[in-house]
Amino acid sequence: MLKRATMPDRTVILTMVDESLASPGSLLQILLKSFKSGEGTQRLVNHLVIIAMDLQAFQYCSSLHPYCIHPSIFPRHFATKTQSIMTTSADKLFTWTKKDVLFEVIRLGYNIIFTDPDVLWLRSPLINFNPINELTISCNVLSNGERGSYLYDEGIFFLKANTISFEFFNYWKLTKILYPNDPVEESLCTTIKERQDIADTYGFRIQHVNTSSFGGFCQLNKDMFREVYTIQANCCDDLKSKVHDLNIVLDDWIRFRKGASEDNALDKMALRWPQKCSRRNHT
Repeated sequence: MLKRATMPDRTVILTMVDESLASPGSLLQILLKSFKSGEGTQRLVNHLVIIAMDLQAFQYCSSLHPYCIHPSIFPRHFATKTQSIMTTSADKLFTWTKKDVLFEVIRLGYNIIFTDPDVLWLRSPLINFNPINELTISCNVLSNGERGSYLYDEGIFFLKANTISFEFFNYWKLTKILYPNDPVEESLCTTIKERQDIADTYGFRIQHVNTSSFGGFCQLNKDMFREVYTIQANCCDDLKSKVHDLNIVLDDWIRFRKGASEDNALDKMALRWPQKCSRRNHT
């Protein structure tokens, strides 16, 4: 599957879904539609491999896309998991399943562009990924009131397949076995920050992309359509709200592209989203 979907440089685009994310009108359908509606993204959908975490997700995925991986390749306790994978950071099972998938794909020698299913691809982001580095990621900080602040990624990153990445992820897997209650698992950005000394020891090079290149609901900007490559429905815990608001974003993006020849096309469009997801910082 990976061999058929790979780019010439052995790079594949990966995402992971379960039944709650792969059904008519779901996030998977919106994600695929964004590939077809973006600038320079239509060809990239041919390199997208979708990991289905249960049989229902696989069946629906296969009706839409040629590159869906059947859950039978996963251990039984992963394949039968029915809880939504877009839940809170307490969902350690999927967090580490994701890391296992990344490890296996790297082991097979394929570079990875990983995208969360709640990300819209507006433009091809490939220009942001420097293959010299093992990891290219955009990290942002969000204040959470009295709870302090936390790091989050923008739902997309590039991971290079080489010996350094393999050894770093092998260490990462080992720490889960040795320290099963380790709290460092909220996001890849948090993990990298907490283990920067280990990354340096392995020579694991990290490139941090400007957060203005990858947008999301956590940090709204009226010029996002002009600037960003992707938009994620982050800062939104409810799945139905994600679907509702991402549909609005995608509709507005399509309207924006049709009127892009007008210099003030964006000025004529009021920011209609998010509606059901909570609004955070808005500039």
